[in-house]
Amino acid sequence: MKTVVAKVSDPVGFHLRAAGRIVKLTKTYASSVTIKYDGKIANAKSIMGLASLAAEFGAEVEVHVEGPDEVEAAEAIVRLIAVDLAHPEQEE
Repeated sequence: MKTVVAKVSDPVGFHLRAAGRIVKLTKTYASSVTIKYDGKIANAKSIMGLASLAAEFGAEVEVHVEGPDEVEAAEAIVRLIAVDLAHPEQEE
């Protein structure tokens, strides 16, 4: 298991749009991912679970990743939470 800490970069925090971006990313990995904040734990592949954490801008969240691609997944998720959420999602 890989455990890392990320600081929430989205000025609005873990709202539905940010949660959706996290879910979209975590679903591309085989590993299980949970995020812990303020004593609450959510499955990072569940948009409602993540939104219910209500992590605010600047809050530190613990990301727990376990599985065959845990190192790669942890790095990508931390980058998304700590850097990329501060910027609008790019259209593909």
